[in-house]
Amino acid sequence: MKAGFSKIKITPENYIGIPMAGYSRPDPCLGKLDDIFVRGILIESEESQGNNRFLLLLSFDLLKLPRSIVSYFSDRIIEKYDWISRENILFHATHTHSAPDLTGEFHWPGGTLSVVKGIMFGVNKNDKYIVWISHQVLKLIGKLKKSLRTAKLAWRKEIFNPNLVINRRHPSRVPETELGIISFKDLDDTLFGLIINYQCHPTTLSLFNNKLSADFPGQVISKISELTDNNVKSIYFNGPAGDLNPITTCGTDYKGLEQNKSPIYTQLGTYEHTKKLGFQIAKEALALSYSIPDENYNKMIKIRSNIKILSIPFRDARYFSSEWFQNKLIHAIKKYILLPVILSLYDKNNFPIFQIEKQGARIYAKTLFQFIEFSIGEDKDKKFNIFTVPGELFEDIGNSLLEKSPAGKKNSILIQNANDWIAYLFPIDEYVEIGGYEPVASFGPLCGYYIEREILDFFKNHT
Repeated sequence: MKAGFSKIKITPENYIGIPMAGYSRPDPCLGKLDDIFVRGILIESEESQGNNRFLLLLSFDLLKLPRSIVSYFSDRIIEKYDWISRENILFHATHTHSAPDLTGEFHWPGGTLSVVKGIMFGVNKNDKYIVWISHQVLKLIGKLKKSLRTAKLAWRKEIFNPNLVINRRHPSRVPETELGIISFKDLDDTLFGLIINYQCHPTTLSLFNNKLSADFPGQVISKISELTDNNVKSIYFNGPAGDLNPITTCGTDYKGLEQNKSPIYTQLGTYEHTKKLGFQIAKEALALSYSIPDENYNKMIKIRSNIKILSIPFRDARYFSSEWFQNKLIHAIKKYILLPVILSLYDKNNFPIFQIEKQGARIYAKTLFQFIEFSIGEDKDKKFNIFTVPGELFEDIGNSLLEKSPAGKKNSILIQNANDWIAYLFPIDEYVEIGGYEPVASFGPLCGYYIEREILDFFKNHT
């Protein structure tokens, strides 16, 4: 087996004045705290057959990557590099809220109405930047191929939440956030690379920040490099964190926050909070790697990647609760106002937010789920899984999927915001009892239900 790590900058040359994604800010970008990157790892498995010889994992310091942009990047990659297959490329957006807007949703500064305007009319506003990023990705892959070195890998996971992360909808339920790593060593047992997977919204910087930043995932990478004298390269992928926020200024009075959640939603985190959280995760990730015995590393790895296309209907749940009227009103506005405008402009949009398909009177979002299986050594039963969801996954669904994954929770990593973004992915009872979350930006309220069902069906039939 061989592996290589690298990165390339995607900070726009003229970033002052560009729209920033994530919050409804009153102003555009006014500066830069740190650069944003695409980071990658390329794995070559001599034991794998056919198209599975190479696996490419890419992590972008961006809010999200709609499937239209992912498809464009994939087309360009396989056109230039015929040794990699589309099914063996994973695209991830870390979900930093301090990066440039890609989709046009945040093109106009202001509040919710500005976002609605952006969703409907912000088409093709950032195409030049998207095309430029694709050029950077192609350069990165060339660097990754040259950086390949003989390697062996091991993995480990642990619960890690020393008052770092809070569930913003259920503050008194302290999250058992998992820190997972895949560790890469040379054959002489020298650590040279880490894949890091943690569960937390990259929102240490508040909505009052108007400067570009990769947020804490970028600091994790920087701190690992700093702590290892630049000898260890790393890449960060976010786990299920749709309802998990960093604790910056809200405090840890969880019972009090259960009664009044406002301090969670109005935290005033600064760059010092960003650096602090990044350092804590980086330090623990390195300690976790160093705790793995040398005999746990394997150099014989077989890779098999599967992609399942999902068709998610635009529909509402059948129920009645105190949230019914508000949920129904929002759903009706989307159905009869937002979607008709989006559909009327769909063919003119080079990179639409959703890949929409009409079947008669019904509307569907086409998205996908990716499942990557690592078979370790000569033991057919020793396996490790990486699988994805196309949105921001709530903690409960994430835990359920990990528990039921073919290799089991301790041998599986779940990556959210991968290969697409169609919605916040929440359980139906959260929607019915508490209300939907970011209902304007999400495709529909039942995306979490359908995606969980499809993934569990895949697990059931996986052999």
